[in-house]
Amino acid sequence: MGRKITSQTGVRVREHKTRKYRGKPDKYFMIRYYDSVRKEYREDGAGWSSQQMTATKAAGLRAEILGNIKAGKRPQSLKEMREMELERENADKTASEKEEKLNITLDTVAQEYLAGLNKSTQLANTSRYNNHIKPVFGKIPLRQIDPLSLERFKRGLVKKGLAPKTIHHTLTIIRTIFRKAIAWGYYNGSVPTSKVDFPKVNNKRLRFLTHAEADRLLNELKRRSPMTHDQVLAALHCGLRAGEVRGIRWQDVDLKSKIINLPTTKGGEAQQVYMTDHVKEMLLERIPEGARPEEFVFPDKKDGLQFKISDTFKRTVEDLGFNTGLGTKDATYRVVFHTLRHTFCSWLAMQGTPLYTIQKLARHKSISMTERYSHLLPDQKQDAVRAMAEVFNNARIQEDKTKEEQAGRSTL
Repeated sequence: MGRKITSQTGVRVREHKTRKYRGKPDKYFMIRYYDSVRKEYREDGAGWSSQQMTATKAAGLRAEILGNIKAGKRPQSLKEMREMELERENADKTASEKEEKLNITLDTVAQEYLAGLNKSTQLANTSRYNNHIKPVFGKIPLRQIDPLSLERFKRGLVKKGLAPKTIHHTLTIIRTIFRKAIAWGYYNGSVPTSKVDFPKVNNKRLRFLTHAEADRLLNELKRRSPMTHDQVLAALHCGLRAGEVRGIRWQDVDLKSKIINLPTTKGGEAQQVYMTDHVKEMLLERIPEGARPEEFVFPDKKDGLQFKISDTFKRTVEDLGFNTGLGTKDATYRVVFHTLRHTFCSWLAMQGTPLYTIQKLARHKSISMTERYSHLLPDQKQDAVRAMAEVFNNARIQEDKTKEEQAGRSTL
C-alpha cells in the first residue's frame, strides 16, 4: 500500500491490498499542499475510487483549498470542508423539518391521537372524527385552521341537525388534537377553539329510579343476563360510571375492606369507592377459582376489556316501560346506564346525606356538580326551619315566664 504520485500536481494515491473496485485494486487519493498561513505542508485524504473519487477530482479539491487559503476564506482543509458540508446538511434538514411541521395536517396528528385512546373512547371519537372533522379539516395544515373556519364548521353541524352535545364533543376532539400537537412539538400556535363558543349542553339528569323500579330492573336482568345484573348492581350501589364498571380487575377489589380501587377514572386520577354488602356478596359469587389479579371482573367473551355494556340493559329498560313516550335524545328524563349513578346520588340525598359527603362518594370535582341534588332534601330544610321556630318559641315562653315571676315579686 505504498504511495504513488499521479499525473495531477500534489495528488498521491495508494492501493488497497485486498479490496477490488471494477476489477482493480481500490485506490485511495490524497492531496498535499502548502498552508501559507500555518507555514507548513499538509496532507488530507480525499477518498476512495469506490467512493467515486478520482485524481482529477482530488486535484480540483486541492486547488479550491489553496485558493481559499490565499483569499482567507473557508474551508481551508478537507476536514473543514466536510464539517461545513455536514453543517449545511443539518441546516437543510432542520429547515426541512421546520417546513414539514409548519405544514403538518390535522389528520396526521389526529391519527396519532386516536391510536392512543382506549378501545371504547377510540371507537366513539374515531367515528365523530371521520364523519364530521376529517372531510372538512383533515388535509388542512394546523396553522391554517383559525377560529373563523371553526365557527363556519360549527354552523354547518347545526344545519345538519346535530345535537348540541354532539357538536360540543366534536369541537372538543379538535381542541384535544391541537393540544396534543403542541405537546408533541408539531405546533406552536394558539388553540383556535379557545375563541369559539361551544354550544351549551344541558346534561342535567332529573330522572332517577325509585327503589321499586330498581328492584324490577335487577330482577328482570338476573333472569336475562346475570353479568348485566351484576354490573347494574355495582353501578347502582357504588355510583360507578359504565367505563369504570367495565374496567374493574380483580386486583382492584379489596373484599376485606369492602373497597374497589379505580386506577383510571374520568378525572384521570386513581380513586376509591365503597361497596355495599350486596355488592360484596355479588363479587364473592363472581370470582372464579384461581382468578388472576389482572383479569377483568366483567370480561368480554375473550376475557378482555368489555367494549360496552350489553344491549340487554337497554332492551330491558324499554321492555319495562321506563322510557315510554320519551324521545331517544331526551337526556333529562330518559333512563340510560348513567341513570344508575344519578340514582345512587339521589338516594343518598333523599336519606339526608350531607351534600359534601355525596360529593366525595360520587367523586365530583366540585360541590356545584353535587348541588343538583339539593332539591331532594326538602324535609331537611323544613325540619331546620321548624327547629329554629321551636327554639324561638321556647325562648319567648321562657321570657314571658321570667317576666311573670318578676312581676309577682314586685307586688310583695
